[in-house]
Amino acid sequence: MKNIEHIAFLLVWVLAVSSCDLTENQKSDADAALIFGSETGLKTYSYTFYNFLPDVNHVYNRDEMADYLAKAKLDSDYEKGALTPDNNSSWDWTDIRTVNYFLDHNKYETVDVKVRNNYSGIARFFRAWLYFDKLRTYGGVPWIDHVLNPGDPELTAPRDSRDVIIKHIIEDCDYAYENIIAENSSSSGASLVNKYCAMLLKSRACLFEASWRKYHAGTEYVAGCTITADELFSEAAEAADEVIQSKVFSLHTGTANKDGWGPYRELFSSDSVPTDEVMLAVSSDTKLSANNASYYFNKQDIKPSLTRPFMNTYLNIDGSFYKETKDDGKVKSFVEETTDRDYRLNQTIRARDYVCTDTEGKKKLTTANYNYSPTGYHIIKFCVDNMAYFDYSVGYNDIPVMRYAEALLNYAEAKAELGTLEDPDWKITIGALRRRAGITGGDLDSKPTVVDPYLKSTYFPEIDDAVILEIRRERTIELCLEGFRMMDLKRWNKGEIWANAKWTGISISDVDTAIDMNGDGVPDLYYEDRTTAPAEYADIKAALPEKAELLSIPGGKIINYKLDGRVWEDKMYLEPISSSDITMNSNLEQNPGY
Repeated sequence: MKNIEHIAFLLVWVLAVSSCDLTENQKSDADAALIFGSETGLKTYSYTFYNFLPDVNHVYNRDEMADYLAKAKLDSDYEKGALTPDNNSSWDWTDIRTVNYFLDHNKYETVDVKVRNNYSGIARFFRAWLYFDKLRTYGGVPWIDHVLNPGDPELTAPRDSRDVIIKHIIEDCDYAYENIIAENSSSSGASLVNKYCAMLLKSRACLFEASWRKYHAGTEYVAGCTITADELFSEAAEAADEVIQSKVFSLHTGTANKDGWGPYRELFSSDSVPTDEVMLAVSSDTKLSANNASYYFNKQDIKPSLTRPFMNTYLNIDGSFYKETKDDGKVKSFVEETTDRDYRLNQTIRARDYVCTDTEGKKKLTTANYNYSPTGYHIIKFCVDNMAYFDYSVGYNDIPVMRYAEALLNYAEAKAELGTLEDPDWKITIGALRRRAGITGGDLDSKPTVVDPYLKSTYFPEIDDAVILEIRRERTIELCLEGFRMMDLKRWNKGEIWANAKWTGISISDVDTAIDMNGDGVPDLYYEDRTTAPAEYADIKAALPEKAELLSIPGGKIINYKLDGRVWEDKMYLEPISSSDITMNSNLEQNPGY
């Protein structure tokens, strides 16, 4: 059902949406009765909450600042290390006030109490969603659970602690879980919140906060916190387990892994998302709310691309660690590195087997667009495989916001951090995800005992626990480009990974040489450097990106895409509160370093 996302400016929006201030004049009793005196009014108001989710043209680019994503330029002051209280935007409270207005007024006895509680549960899910965003952005913030009026003391209240905020997030999620009536996403096509979304959000928030407290221990970022990391890891595990044990959702399987397609890719590139796994999604429609995902990753100059260090973390199909060099010491070709690997690799980028429908309506093997792909690892995860939909604002595929796979990952990580993860837990979480990805061997039924030297040296040299390392590998691959990576790096106290990431790309035999990139015997790429490509290669010639260089390696060359200007300072774990907000409320304390 895609109609939910198409309800735009409703009567309730005019009546109830607040200004960007924390206060607003109260509506008349007659206005309130019109909205809150019937189930129809409650339902209509609740639709406005879905505007708090990423919209159709931001849901697919939530990982724009991920370390594994090479792009043409640094887009924000944050990325340049130049974010200050004077240039940071106001921490807007409009959305939270919208929720609180609903909760303050949802009390009319003309509506059955179970119905009222259902919609209050949906409202409190979204309040938890909004406060979690504030917690991970700013740390402790004022907790406001009702509509404020001019003169209320809360308007000049100091920031509440991280303890207070996470407690209230847990309370809101628990209330939502206990009172939301919908148990699955099938009836709405995942367009509407169900009760298990609340448990997944609770596990997400608790896992974040638990990791934050463990890996930032001893710093001013956890000063005054009394709830322990282990207490929050336990909350995260229990909430995720509630989703798992319900049996309402499961991993989506059954689609053949072929031509860059399979059950993993089907989650992100289908007209309607598979609701066996997808718990909440943002809907797209070619007429009313088309997305630009296929345009963004295929035609926009210059497309973001994945990087070689990240590609090297995908396991071989037999479950063994991948090595980028062959027995003779030479680096593997692109065909070799995209053969017999975890199927998610070939369902995330244009690999050797990617098939796309061309402008003439014919399906054919299709390689990366090397003129616009900085590294050559061309992303397809959120795209449709038809060039007719590569233009602006014509994408029709729905895109997940919450899905069951995250519950498995949250449960595994929380239990591992507690030291209570057992082999049966591993089998139904990480093992299940790897089986869905086509992996046939290795650590499927029992916890790993061998540390991958590449994963440790490249990303987490301080981690010696093979279980933690493998869960982090699995999380990064499974949730690639879904908006989790920077959040994960921050909670693990690993911000420097982003600033120091190497944006290297595909291997090629040489420039000024025709190269077969998909193994079909026909040249697909001719990088021009010293000479102009012969006429017979005019259709496949490409110029190295302006900021790229070629590095010599055994057996060929790899692309190194350089983008200067990324910096990391520890203060960037949180964003500053704007100067204007502190001017209005002098009781607010600024975040460390600003």
